[in-house]
Amino acid sequence: MKLYKKGATMSDGEDWLQDSLMEIGKGTFQFRKAKSLGEKQYNPWRSFHFATRLKLDGADYFCRQLLGAASRPDHLGLPLLAHRQLKWYLDAFFFELMSAYDTLLQELNIVYAYDLDLKPDNVRWNNKNKNKFMEKLPEELLEYMEKERRKEWFGKVRSYRNTATHHYLVPTGHYTAGWGGKPWDYDEHGVSIYYLDNTGEAQEEKIGVCLTYLKNMVEHVHQVWKEMAQEFQ
Repeated sequence: MKLYKKGATMSDGEDWLQDSLMEIGKGTFQFRKAKSLGEKQYNPWRSFHFATRLKLDGADYFCRQLLGAASRPDHLGLPLLAHRQLKWYLDAFFFELMSAYDTLLQELNIVYAYDLDLKPDNVRWNNKNKNKFMEKLPEELLEYMEKERRKEWFGKVRSYRNTATHHYLVPTGHYTAGWGGKPWDYDEHGVSIYYLDNTGEAQEEKIGVCLTYLKNMVEHVHQVWKEMAQEFQ
């Protein structure tokens, strides 16, 4: 998947999300038409689909910002501001990334399970037992999504999001190695983020892993959209 293409714009006929449910023509994106959904169902789907795209765009933006904020020691320039920016961007990144998945579930609910008349609050994934919403999904799609949810990257993203949203801030640490005594006399600098594993122990990851998480989520959403495209003209 070509996740990034420098200089690509809508007028170039390029969509960095490679959205199977959108059509590109004359510099604009158009929603594809659903085969079986009436306007009452189709309009809410378009709103949720736009939200999923927007949240992935937001995750991409915050990923770039947090990697920039982490590119040099936070005691240079305005130390307090640099530290706050890293925290803000990091929490916002995981919030938007997981929120894109949540709105994706809302899309699936409308396309496959609209007859259940579920409220948005009741559209959720049950990791232990299939619920009515999940039973409406095509078997192949259900198996694919369950497999992805069991992968390590998905569990970590969800853990980071829960920490940022419900518990605290995503924990971070940094180190600087250098040869001099002045703030800019450093040869190496790095920022790490921490999560709790299944035993409750803190585990460290380099902050660059956020780009991998972004790519994994975009690819996952992309594959789900490709399956959903069978329900559209």
